Amino acid sequence: MKKLKAVLALSLVLCTVVLLFTGCGKTLKGTYQANDSLGGTLTFDKENKVTGELFGITIDGEYSIEGDEITFSYKSAFGIGATVTKPFEKSGSTLIIDGTEFVKQ
Repeated sequence: MKKLKAVLALSLVLCTVVLLFTGCGKTLKGTYQANDSLGGTLTFDKENKVTGELFGITIDGEYSIEGDEITFSYKSAFGIGATVTKPFEKSGSTLIIDGTEFVKQ
């Protein structure tokens, strides 16, 4: 009986740890400026909110990162919702979104 309780307790701890790490998605925080004039500036907060301009599009919405892609969901100036998914990399204080480098300010 003690052995069963120990196994169950250990299983519960392992499941909790796995769920904690699974729930932790990648998040960004801060303002990033593009190295070219087309990229713009993006400001990220820890609650997956993003504001700024990306490739000439004004963004005020949310973002999510899955693997090597970042998805922006926002409403345009006309109130029309849009979702854009771009290739994404992060290296130190540099983001690369669709081939454009953004450096943390």
